[in-house]
Amino acid sequence: MDHSKELLERIGRNIRKLRLDKGWTQEAFAEAAQISDKEVTHIETGRRNVTIETLVSLAGALDVTPGSLMEKDFTETNPVETLNHIFQYIREYQNIAKAYGINDVFQDNGGKLLQVLTVTGLHNMPGREGNDAKDGDGREYELKSINVSLTRGFSTHHHMNPTIIAKYRNVDWVFAVYEGIELREIYLLTPEHLEPFYKKWESQWHEKGGKDINNPKIPLSYVRAAGKLVYQEPENGKFYAVDICEVVRQAEKSRQVNPTPAEAYPA
Repeated sequence: MDHSKELLERIGRNIRKLRLDKGWTQEAFAEAAQISDKEVTHIETGRRNVTIETLVSLAGALDVTPGSLMEKDFTETNPVETLNHIFQYIREYQNIAKAYGINDVFQDNGGKLLQVLTVTGLHNMPGREGNDAKDGDGREYELKSINVSLTRGFSTHHHMNPTIIAKYRNVDWVFAVYEGIELREIYLLTPEHLEPFYKKWESQWHEKGGKDINNPKIPLSYVRAAGKLVYQEPENGKFYAVDICEVVRQAEKSRQVNPTPAEAYPA
């Protein structure tokens, strides 16, 4: 089998499919990719070798990666074949996750947890009894996430009681805001920011005769108003690193982590 010929034909099929999806003629595409009309014809029919520079130009005009033009078959409509293509990258994602102590990216929000850990530089602390993560200075954190497509309040604990609250009072919280699978924002809140909730939950616990509270919520609106925004999705959608250790150090030094008085939250 001539693998070079097969690869050139796949690149040609992909380029033609993506060009037509955009509603472009060969002439319009050639102008966007800054190559000649004749070269487009030869490439789409698999009759010409493609240089790296040309492949980068073609991919840029089509809004895809150069590698995808070689690896993926954009004309394939069989979902099994599509799964076969993407699963190699999911396996790579899982291999990265194992280094963070995440055994299954498909379970317990493992995939989203990996994104937050990777972006912030935090380290996972497996187990449900302690806190969720720690930084390079040894500080521990509670990690919470929300999908704004489904809800506007962060879950906390299904058995909220004074013991849990005492643990929460000793750590900062990291709140990750998702829209579907897209990480939009990350906020940092200190125990002082969350004290209005702790007092409210303690009062409710005592009023109910010591009965644990089932998963009281923290509103997204409060997190955005009171918290320190430490990460925001860039326009290009690419992740970038945030040194949360440095954020906390600066916050402790200046004591300007956007403090919000307790009365700002209506209990």
